[in-house]
Amino acid sequence: MDFVYVLLTALLIAAAAAMILKKMDSKLVFLFLGVIGLFVATMLNGTSVLGDSTTGSVWLDVLDVVRGKFVSTIGGTGIRLMMIGGYVMLMNHVKAADVLATVAGKGLTKLKNPYVVLALVYIVGAVLKIFITSQIALGLLFMATMYPILTRLGVSRVSCAAVMVSIGALDLGPNDSTTIFGASDIMNTTPMEFFVNYEGIIGPVVILSIAVFYAVYFSYMDRKEFGGLTPMETSQVEAADSQVPGFYGLFPLIPLTLVVVFSFVDGVKMDVITAHIICYFLFFIVDLIVRKDMSMIVENLNHVWVWMGGYFHKIIVLISAAGVFAEAIKQLKGIDVLANLCASLNGAALIAAVGLSLIVFGTAILTGSGNAPWFAFGPLAPNIANTLGANTALLVVPMHLAGGLGRCFSPFCGGMIAVSGMAELDTNVVCKRNILPMTFGYIVTIIASYVVFGMM
Repeated sequence: MDFVYVLLTALLIAAAAAMILKKMDSKLVFLFLGVIGLFVATMLNGTSVLGDSTTGSVWLDVLDVVRGKFVSTIGGTGIRLMMIGGYVMLMNHVKAADVLATVAGKGLTKLKNPYVVLALVYIVGAVLKIFITSQIALGLLFMATMYPILTRLGVSRVSCAAVMVSIGALDLGPNDSTTIFGASDIMNTTPMEFFVNYEGIIGPVVILSIAVFYAVYFSYMDRKEFGGLTPMETSQVEAADSQVPGFYGLFPLIPLTLVVVFSFVDGVKMDVITAHIICYFLFFIVDLIVRKDMSMIVENLNHVWVWMGGYFHKIIVLISAAGVFAEAIKQLKGIDVLANLCASLNGAALIAAVGLSLIVFGTAILTGSGNAPWFAFGPLAPNIANTLGANTALLVVPMHLAGGLGRCFSPFCGGMIAVSGMAELDTNVVCKRNILPMTFGYIVTIIASYVVFGMM
């Protein structure tokens, strides 16, 4: 039966890949194959795919999974995407983003190499991931602030977008749900201790290594594909910026500033959505004072609703459908079978660390989620480590970080879909650009973990 589970899981994934490669609508592919996979899992297992939360009919439960995915996505990631996306489009529409890009770009052009700037942007974003735990929210915030600056400096859109996705790769920090799970359910420690004693040691090494790799590799790829830097004409930028007051360039920075500042304020939580609501009100009030034209405010607000609807149609539906597909893969149990095979390894601790983290890494690529494989396979680590007489952290840290790295070149990843959509690039193009950097990051994670937790 185990062979059947693995075979069906592989067939489902292969079918999705084949249909997407044939340019079929990915939303339809994920939803259609996801529902089929859930029905097959129900027939094989004879139990509800909803577990104890069944509707009373195992067959109706399959469709209830679809309902649940759409409801949870729209209520969580979806509203964030629409709120942030609407604000980003508004900033572009009123040329505030152009002002910011021009002013900041003039200062950054003093650096001899724009790809050094790209690497610095990645480092800053990766550090901020500690405070802004949503990969999508962080990516979109940086799309609104740093993406225009980098493209003005001549870095290609695909290279910029790839970095905007990967700044949220490493799920570091005591506030992250995966850290809390790893601390309490696997390492039997507090989230802060887990962060300081384990993640905080390996994470900086990985971040710095990827930053250097980005600077070198993306410079090479842009020369190879585009002939080098492709900056916008300065006259074009200045002509656009002259239409609005210079201080409008601050508005794209305010949401990120609010979230970061309040992350240091005890007893006060500033959600990304709340920050953007504040910014909407602030911008419209200031814009009314500056322009003294109420009709312009109404027009821009109507544009915001349309932009939000566009994000729902293009991105949120795709994320929801991909979630149904990912649930089908989980219910077919093929991944569980492979995990159990890893649990029986009697080889070296390094082999076990590589094997387990590769499963998380690979599953994250296939599903677009770093959390799901971590929650599923993470608990295997302590028993395997005890059998091998190894430090549990040697297995746990690579597994935890591998999921985030793997999802950053997955076409099913919400952050990838959101950033690619905003950059108006095909998702597969951005995925391909991130394959080598994220694989390099994974290798560094394994080596650093082995040196720190296996040799010392």
